[in-house]
Amino acid sequence: NMFKQSILIALMLAWTSSALSETVMVGSVPIEITSVNSNGSGCAPGTVSVTPTSDNKQIAVLFSKYRAITNSISQVASADCNVAIGLAANRGLSVAIVGIDWRGTAYADTNSYVNFHREFFFSGSTGPSSDTEWSGDTFENFFLEDDPRYVIYSPCDGRPLIARMDTAATVTGPNSLFSLRSADVNARLFLTLKTKPC
Repeated sequence: NMFKQSILIALMLAWTSSALSETVMVGSVPIEITSVNSNGSGCAPGTVSVTPTSDNKQIAVLFSKYRAITNSISQVASADCNVAIGLAANRGLSVAIVGIDWRGTAYADTNSYVNFHREFFFSGSTGPSSDTEWSGDTFENFFLEDDPRYVIYSPCDGRPLIARMDTAATVTGPNSLFSLRSADVNARLFLTLKTKPC
């Protein structure tokens, strides 16, 4: 059923940004991106943008700054990023986010520690939070899967579903890093969308 098709929204992290596109297709169903708002040291206003991929089946959210890096002198670094994305289907249809994947890079030197905290929720509700840690001479191009505790669909009257992702990265110790800012295609965030008739 075309209304139940799932797509991956690729939130690709890159060095540059581009203009917001207002619509993406889920199968043959148009989903409107009603808003994209961000704040935090890792994604200050003006450093995040959204564009669909060429096949119009994925959305790339581009970040020009999200990383925390230490050296031998500055041995504590942090970055945070709060993003809110509004998604709306036509009246009589509903859209939901059913999965979240994070990809990036973390390196913890000897006697260093990296923590990535994240929470995903919909406006007006609470959601699960997760922490991933790296320590002691560890390098990883990570892939993390977070699933919403429960799936919430947008209203059937065309009003948007506001999805929020609040994150924070902390690096403690010398010569270490956390990064969701990369031109490498391995650094990205995926949101999995599903639509259904009301």
